[in-house]
Amino acid sequence: MSWALIGLLVLPVVAGVRVDSPDNRSATVAALQTGGHVSTTLQPGLSTKAGNTEGSTVGNDTLQEVENFLSHAMGNQSTSGLVGVSKNAEGDFETMKTAFYFNLGCSLVAFALFSALRFLFPAVYSKDAEEVAAESDGSPQLALEPPSYRVRSAGDVATALFGWMSIVRAMQDEEIIARCGLDGLQMLELLRLGGRLAILWSTMIICLLCPLHYYLHLHISSGGSLLSITSMNGLAVDRLGHQHYLLLIWMHTATVWFVVLAASHEVYNAQCRFLERRFEWLKQIPEPRATTLLVENLPQECRSDFALHQYFARLFSADAISRAYIVRRTDRLRRVFVEMERAAYDLHCAQSSRGTQPQGTQSQMSQSPSTLPGAGTARQSLQSALCCHRRDAVGFYTRELEALREAVVKERKAVEEGVMAMDPEVCSCAGFVTFTSRRMCMLARSPQYRADSRQITVTMPPDPQDVRFQDLAKDPKVQASGNITAAGLLLLIFVVWAPLIATFMDKVEPVLLSFFKESPGIQHLVQGVLSTGALKMFMSFLPTMLMAIISNVLTLKAGTWAQLKLQDWYFSFQVVFVLLVTAIIGTILDVLAKVLAHPGEVIYLLADALPGFSNFYINYLMLGCLVHVFDLLRVAPLAKYLFARARGGDASDARRVSEPEDQDSDGMGARMAKITLHLVVACVFGSCCPVILVFAWLYCSIGGLTYGYLLIYAETKKPDMGGSFWVKSLRHVFAGLAIYVLLMVGLISQASSTREAPLVAGLALAALALGYFRFAALSWETLPFEAIVEVDLADRERGKHHGDYTQAECQKLPFERDRSEKPVSQRFSQSQPSFRREKRGDGTD
Repeated sequence: MSWALIGLLVLPVVAGVRVDSPDNRSATVAALQTGGHVSTTLQPGLSTKAGNTEGSTVGNDTLQEVENFLSHAMGNQSTSGLVGVSKNAEGDFETMKTAFYFNLGCSLVAFALFSALRFLFPAVYSKDAEEVAAESDGSPQLALEPPSYRVRSAGDVATALFGWMSIVRAMQDEEIIARCGLDGLQMLELLRLGGRLAILWSTMIICLLCPLHYYLHLHISSGGSLLSITSMNGLAVDRLGHQHYLLLIWMHTATVWFVVLAASHEVYNAQCRFLERRFEWLKQIPEPRATTLLVENLPQECRSDFALHQYFARLFSADAISRAYIVRRTDRLRRVFVEMERAAYDLHCAQSSRGTQPQGTQSQMSQSPSTLPGAGTARQSLQSALCCHRRDAVGFYTRELEALREAVVKERKAVEEGVMAMDPEVCSCAGFVTFTSRRMCMLARSPQYRADSRQITVTMPPDPQDVRFQDLAKDPKVQASGNITAAGLLLLIFVVWAPLIATFMDKVEPVLLSFFKESPGIQHLVQGVLSTGALKMFMSFLPTMLMAIISNVLTLKAGTWAQLKLQDWYFSFQVVFVLLVTAIIGTILDVLAKVLAHPGEVIYLLADALPGFSNFYINYLMLGCLVHVFDLLRVAPLAKYLFARARGGDASDARRVSEPEDQDSDGMGARMAKITLHLVVACVFGSCCPVILVFAWLYCSIGGLTYGYLLIYAETKKPDMGGSFWVKSLRHVFAGLAIYVLLMVGLISQASSTREAPLVAGLALAALALGYFRFAALSWETLPFEAIVEVDLADRERGKHHGDYTQAECQKLPFERDRSEKPVSQRFSQSQPSFRREKRGDGTD
């Protein structure tokens, strides 16, 4: 199977690597770029295929109308021109120097501002002792916050400003995992991997190719900047001597193999190190998650707690099953439950306004505004005002709360009766089965339970605090329709994204250019900074749009899984509209039609479109370094914190309100996608413009310090997926390496008069495929069975319990168990912990 897949990878390259004349090859590329027809001498049989498709005129006419509309919206411009991706030019070196100094100056200002804010507002930039203890289960070895220093000398100033960097770099992996989870550690490890790859590739590319390019450029002409004469761009191969020509071609062929082999080796070693951490993380998972399975696609006869328990007890014995829970459809109960929570908060507001709140209630109620579903700031302000003007507010809300409590009890009883009766309106097709040991849980994951493999599927459940019960309760047909709708919306964004950019730029660009007509120096700044800034600005809107589709249309088992979906989608968009944007001539539909018509010519399209824009991507990486430094400022959480303090909250309450950061643009999925994209950009353009590897290393180094500080010291700990983002990022790295190989095969094929060098370079795809299969062979999702047995025999982590796989509205609240003669406010203060909910971290809180 693996050799068949390798053959499928190599076949398009072999089909494209032909020793055509330069005229034929340029004609093919021109046809791909402009939409013209390719001569039948290049593609025999095209005329026959075209004749066979003449009957489908209706579909073609409709598609043509859509393409014409999109082209008109784009003003008949290329997508790269719309987003500001400019072709290499003579003045690029000056533009790059201007951009470098600008980014450096802005970075220094941002860092100085961060250093001041860190000491002025420690609650925003440092976790307190209580938060650290909660995240690390009270581990005593953790430093509570970056140490503060008394400034007595210049050395003390340096230590106060930069001391946290050495602490972040020296922190042990176990301590980082305790602070920000395995996902946080692997995000830092991705940046370290990128830095190592940049250094490793530089040993071959910068140390060998840069001198070679410099030497060959001097033989052809004496002009050019340092940037141009050390890159392959603009090198006139036809003017080289035969020996110089062979040296250039085979050095680049060897470089392709070196890049692929070095990356595959480093990725495999990094994955092996990850496996050790992953297995230790799996051993540390507390119950019930460690012994529970999420069961989906249950048949009707298994849709109740009792029936589900009996089914698995019959298969694995009654002693092996601890609990079974079917996910309920609780629309009415959930609405009443939310109203009860809001009434409880309203009662708290009324008590606070009268000063009658019992001692100790304030600290518990302070979390309610940020945790009540649907309780917005505007509504809270309005409710507080009503509380102040209502004479008998406490009595009114006390009676309302008592009535809603009784309604919750009544609705819950109806739901439980429906579960016992296996009512299809109440019982969904998903549930949770908890086993008495990890061993039995692992055994239950292996078999196929029904002849129809789509029925009774089991997976590892998400964190109990992160489960999206409403999505799990959906009917399978609703889930399927939601997935189809999401795919359609995703395709729609792909198609209309470039026209949206065109519409915006038509309004903004003339206004911006009018300010810089008489200032050449500022024009360099605009070209070097604002052009890349425009691209980053447009791409920054994408995560919010994609997350809106993911959270509201797709069916998700957990909130954090939305970040996994976002990582996939966002990376794909960035590859198309950042990395490959220069290859998009016309609309996306045009490009897809041309690629499908001539798949073997893709390598020539990449070779003709990408290398001539390499200088832009150096600026893009430089701007990425600046964005890293600006991330330290935590602008959004700081603004929310200051607003909460201005309204009278104390520091701890204000921090609670200000967290987490925006999970659309700064969530784990978006961050990993952006980091991977920058690494892929450096890989793709490394051979064409070796200087880009220097900025790739700088990007990874600054990012490691920035995110190291944010994840470890500043940001709240999110639900941990145990490294799923890391594995997905490595797969994306392999995809980027494949693009690099295809690009280099196209470049070498265009420059070579024989087929040997392109074929040798193309065979690097086979080596890349073998490296990927070697990487994929490392099983990371579950513990090896012998390790599970060892954990069970050692009785490890027994007694450690975290969460419960039960819907919040279906749990009995403390006031139902405690009917003492206490005032309602005191009984509510005792039941308040049941109302708290952790934020999901997916932007849908």
